[in-house]
Amino acid sequence: MKLAPHNDEVLRQNFNVIEMSDKLNYKLNKDLEITNNRLILNSPNGTKYAVTVNNLGVLSAVAI
Repeated sequence: MKLAPHNDEVLRQNFNVIEMSDKLNYKLNKDLEITNNRLILNSPNGTKYAVTVNNLGVLSAVAI
């Protein structure tokens, strides 16, 4: 998201904060890459699983 430039300093600072926060959001129709965080999935019975991948591309899930 890129907001229109503005002459008011307070608005410009607020726009910068909004733009930086927007960069942290996941976007639709874009690849999702998770690097330093875990992918947690919930099963139908409510059990949570952490999904990992090893260097060979093998996926595994561990109940947490």
